[in-house]
Order: sequence, then C-alpha cells, then structure tokens
Amino acid sequence: MNITIVGSGNSGLIHAAKLYEKNQNVGILKTSTYGNVDFFEKIKNAGEYDVVDETNGGNRFTVKPDFITYDVEKAISFADIIFVMTITNQHENVAKMIAPYVRDGQMLVIVPGYMGSLIFKRFIKKNVVYAEWETTAFNGRIMDSTYVRITFYNPRNAVSVLPLSKKDSVLSILSKLFDDTKYSRANILESAFHNPNMIVHPIGILFSASRIEFSKGEFWMYKEGYTDSVVRVIEYFDKAKNEILEKFGCEPLGYFEAAKWRNEEDTSISAMQSFREFAECSNKGPAKIDCRYISEDVPMGLGLFVSIGKILGVDVSIQESIITLTSALTGKNLRENSRTIQYLLQKEKVSLEDIRKAIEE
Repeated sequence: MNITIVGSGNSGLIHAAKLYEKNQNVGILKTSTYGNVDFFEKIKNAGEYDVVDETNGGNRFTVKPDFITYDVEKAISFADIIFVMTITNQHENVAKMIAPYVRDGQMLVIVPGYMGSLIFKRFIKKNVVYAEWETTAFNGRIMDSTYVRITFYNPRNAVSVLPLSKKDSVLSILSKLFDDTKYSRANILESAFHNPNMIVHPIGILFSASRIEFSKGEFWMYKEGYTDSVVRVIEYFDKAKNEILEKFGCEPLGYFEAAKWRNEEDTSISAMQSFREFAECSNKGPAKIDCRYISEDVPMGLGLFVSIGKILGVDVSIQESIITLTSALTGKNLRENSRTIQYLLQKEKVSLEDIRKAIEE
C-alpha cells in the first residue's frame, strides 16, 4: 500500500521505518518549520535515515522512503492511508493543510487521537474513513540527530474507527501493517480516555517539578516519579474516567490495567509489576517543566476530559486541579485554546446524545 506519514518527529520516523521494513511504500511529510528541523533537512537531502531497533535484537538498518518532503500535495496524493503523527495541538492546522488534496476512499489514522477525527472531518469534505490509536505501536526517539532508536513495542494496540460501520474493514487493513493492531475500542471517546499520556504525563510532571528543575536533565520520570502516593492520585483519576466511560457503554479499565494490557505478552503478571518493568526500560526525561507532556497533554487531553465530565455531571475536580496547577507551573493559561467537546462539535451547548452521535457516525 502507499502510506504517508504526516509528522517527522520520533513517532513518525519510527513507524515509517516499521512500515518500510514490511515492504510498504512509505513517504514522510513534514508540515512545520520547527521541531527536529536539522535532522529532517539531513535525512531529506540524503533520502534516507538509519534505525537501531532494540525491539528486534538491536537490528540496524537504513530506511529509504519513497519521499521525505515538505510538499503537501505530493504526499497526500500519493497515499492510500495517511498516518497523522504530529502533536495533537496541530490537528486543526494539519487538517486545513491537507484537506484540498484528500480524495474519496483514503483512510486517515490519527496517532494519538484525542478525538481529533472530529476536527479532520470538519475540514475534509470527502468520503474518508478515520481511525484513532490511543498510543503508538512502538516507542523510541531520535538520537543525537544521527539515527532513530526504537526501544519499546506494545504487544497490543487498540484502534477506534469512525464511522463505526467501517471497524472490521479498518482492522483487517491495519492488523496487516502492525501486528499488534488487531484490537478495537468501542469508539473514539474510549480511545481518547485510554491515552496513557493524558494521565501519567501531567501527574508525573506536577509531582516531580522541583526534581526536574534541580536535576538539570538527570530525571527518569517513570523510575522516580510514581511513588505509592502518586500512584494513588492516578487511581483517583481513574474513578472519574471509568464513570464517564460507563455512561457511554464502555467497560471500566484503570490506567495500570490498561498499560499492562498494552505492554505485556503475559497478562497474568500484576499491573504494578508490569508498570515497574516498563519504567526500568523507559527513556530519561523530561528535562524541563514546559514540555510536550504539559503543553500537549493538559490542554488537548485533560481539557477534553473535563469538558465531557462536566456535561455528564461527573466530579472532575482532580483533573481541573491538575490543569490549574500545571498552568501555574508554566506561567501559561492551559485552559485557553484547550480541546473541549464544545470546540470539537462547534456547539456551545452539547448534550450526551450529541456526543454519542458524533462518535458513531
């Protein structure tokens, strides 16, 4: 298949590499002039980049995509499937940018989603199928602007589909591209609420802020940040999350159990053992407070969460407190321009039925 990856950061280059490894025709589109610019220019000029895959015995290989480009028309016209792997803050900009070139019959996979399908659907007036991942199939990062390192593989990765009627056909295609993507969530709301970043990133930063600043880059969040008391905050967060999910007919699932399901081949081990083992192989960071863990996951994830919780009458005071305190930490109003259900549906007053209709059709 012809697949375009929109986004040339860690996730975009990692998943482009894994698709290339599966002999797919893959191209890479960069939609901005910031973020990893030097590395992008380097690989664009070379037409290739190197990968070290620690999930496959440290296998080192060179990825030679069909193109590495800023040319939106070329990239979108090429694709049968478009993977949008930019930060979610950029969804509206990307939707406006690609909309003129999208054609009937294409599939858009948004990673991660945070219900971003509803944004793309607003700007793209074509017969397109949308899918959302709650997290990535692989983790890793660009190393010293010389190569891409793949460090972790999720044995299970669930997808949600819009419209719901296309779920089976989408799963049939995506499961051939990524072996772990053969599972589904009930709808894009469930995928958004199981995005792990929305929960652990803001909480991890908030309760380790002084350590992050004092350590000057020597902070290992997953190893250091989640002590027993912080774990209790996550479990308290889960109460509101599961109350909302149940109102949409979804099964309740706590963060740690969801993480175990994604991360482990053997699900018989305890959720906390799984989390601690993941922490041991996780990357260092973040090195500063005002990073993507806050600038993306608070307004895009928690903003959406709180807006839906309030409509349903669910107590979201913990989530609101996290928004308030992380705003104070960064000196920014993270509620401003946040992703709310009102923004997604372009309606001032949104009902439960409005949300149900939007996530099904």
